[in-house]
Amino acid sequence: MRAGPESGSVELTRDLGFWDITLIGVGAMIGAGIFVLVGSAAGRAGPALVLAFVINGIVALLTSLVYAELGSALPSAGGSYIFIKQALPGVFPFMAGWMSWFAHAVAGSLYALGFGSFTVEILRVGGFEAAEWAFFSGLPAHAPEVALGIFIGLLFFYINFRGASETGLAGAIVTVAKILVILLFVAGGLWILLNNPGRLETFQPFAPNGLQGVFLAMGITYVAFEGFEVIVQAGEEAKDPKRNIPKAVITAMVIVIPIYLLVSVTLLGSIDPPAGEASTWQWLGTVKELGLARAAVQVMPYGNLVILIGGLLSTMSALNA
Repeated sequence: MRAGPESGSVELTRDLGFWDITLIGVGAMIGAGIFVLVGSAAGRAGPALVLAFVINGIVALLTSLVYAELGSALPSAGGSYIFIKQALPGVFPFMAGWMSWFAHAVAGSLYALGFGSFTVEILRVGGFEAAEWAFFSGLPAHAPEVALGIFIGLLFFYINFRGASETGLAGAIVTVAKILVILLFVAGGLWILLNNPGRLETFQPFAPNGLQGVFLAMGITYVAFEGFEVIVQAGEEAKDPKRNIPKAVITAMVIVIPIYLLVSVTLLGSIDPPAGEASTWQWLGTVKELGLARAAVQVMPYGNLVILIGGLLSTMSALNA
């Protein structure tokens, strides 16, 4: 922070460049949602999950353009509160600000607990049972997850307290690592598809549950596109915000939409369902939040562990955003 031009005012320092705010937005969008929601969504829409992602991507892109325009015109840390304050009087911006704050607080708690759960599961895969450690003996069953969640929450609180430059660097590192994990899964799945063209038959029938299934999948997965607004909220910390915020919002969407489409195509087209399951999409619907992790076992070596690490990174980047 630094002193503002007017006496007694305080302004945030503008330390975040174009790629800093872009990667913060990408990190917020590619959160835990894509790792835990695609299984349930595939069970609703079938192969039409791809169509659900296309439509959601278009809706999110149009919404993001509105945010980009407003963020360029009013580059401040207040985000949507500032926009509403300009248009509506009195209690409306007050309510919007507190609802936004509460929603972020709840989401942050969930991300922190998600970090704890992924960490404990990774330790379990490695043969370590956190609940059996002496430190946690006699405590409730989920004590290790809660303790790790508190730790990571405090860590990112400290990182953000240190300043925007540290926040941007931490976000960039975690986001790039997370994208690499997803691209490993996509590359393995595409390799299987290219070498087995007959697998395209798994996309038939394309929409087994009709439009209702597509709309249900859209409702489940739209949360995976939320996060571009974080770029706008960083407006007061961004360098040259009138130029960089619109560019960053659009760039983030251009990065995220193709990644989601590739994940859905490879997930549905490169996986063999276990014996007794009628189809890949029906099996994914039964394993739900574990769909991507279970599918990754068939796509690449140690796929389950790789996706768990990706989920871990996702919760971290979402906390940082």
